[in-house]
Amino acid sequence: MKKIILAGISCLLTVHAFSQDQNFPAKVGISIGAATPQAKLHIGAPAVDSNLSTIRIGTAGDFGSKTVPLNGVAGAYNIDFHTWRDVTTDQIGARIRAERVNRYQANNALIQGMDLAFHTSPGSLVTDLAERMRITHIGNVGIGNAAPSARLHVSSPGVLLAMFTRSDIPPADAMLYFSSASSNTAYNIPMIRARSYCPTKPHGLVFIGEADDIAAAGADQNAAAIILDGRSKVDTRLTSNNILAINSANTNLLMVKGDGSVGIGATDTKGYKLAVNGNAVFTKVVVKAFANWPDYVFADNYKLRTISELAHYVDEYHRLPGMPAADEVAANGQDVGEVNRKLLEKVEELTLYIIQLSKRLDDQQQELKALKSIK
Repeated sequence: MKKIILAGISCLLTVHAFSQDQNFPAKVGISIGAATPQAKLHIGAPAVDSNLSTIRIGTAGDFGSKTVPLNGVAGAYNIDFHTWRDVTTDQIGARIRAERVNRYQANNALIQGMDLAFHTSPGSLVTDLAERMRITHIGNVGIGNAAPSARLHVSSPGVLLAMFTRSDIPPADAMLYFSSASSNTAYNIPMIRARSYCPTKPHGLVFIGEADDIAAAGADQNAAAIILDGRSKVDTRLTSNNILAINSANTNLLMVKGDGSVGIGATDTKGYKLAVNGNAVFTKVVVKAFANWPDYVFADNYKLRTISELAHYVDEYHRLPGMPAADEVAANGQDVGEVNRKLLEKVEELTLYIIQLSKRLDDQQQELKALKSIK
């Protein structure tokens, strides 16, 4: 038993002594101190300043503090990868650091986790070194954000937020990026812009929403495979602002307004549900009148103007009774359903006039026949 204990102590002393020499034999291909090998592992220690380690495994900071920030600046880490620094030129490289995070809930219960932070430097000064990306202990990824509040949280100080390209197609020919529509960095108008690469094909950006093919009913009346929902910042319906604009090179083609009206080639619908500035063609139009379809003209109690009364009205107003004046139509347009109703009313009145004239002609024919029979 004593021999076994002594052998163990001897092994530990040997490992300890060997570990004191950081330069492993060259034939092994490992050089922690920086000697000859430049492969396999070759961990080069800082050239001058030993305070900045290339790899540090251990702890730093106060694990018990309740004020440890999430970014780990005043906290603790247990792995720290650092490039070398030359104190003469004050050059410093990048850092990858695994940080232990201590946070307390309202009930003073300690939450412990480990974040992974990535630092880079755009300059040569130590102060240029800054955190660029972080993976939190709960799996959130922050790019430009040390405290990401979502699975992916990207923060950018400029207009361009994110850009996606293909390695086999130049970015000028095919790209997708998320940015601000305003060039003023003081504003942020979220914008998605895409450029397609599809020679001889007129394709651009495609949205596809896949859903079960079932009829919407009840509370799902507003459901659809693709939903565009414009609302206020307090999650209420917009009434004054526009809901949807379809433009081409900043020229409006279609506008959906807060009152539910739609303008085609017109941004002001003048209170109409549909305003079209230009020609329109339909294969079929159904206008449903609310009431007073002109069948009342054929009722027994309908008072039809006499021909002389009608002639007097036309001479005075230069239009048929009940029809809108030309200047009124020019100013306000015409109600297609109402005009059709009035036109039918006039056709039915004309039908009554024709029937009256036909009866008079029949009576005259009978009188002529009677006069001829007397001769």
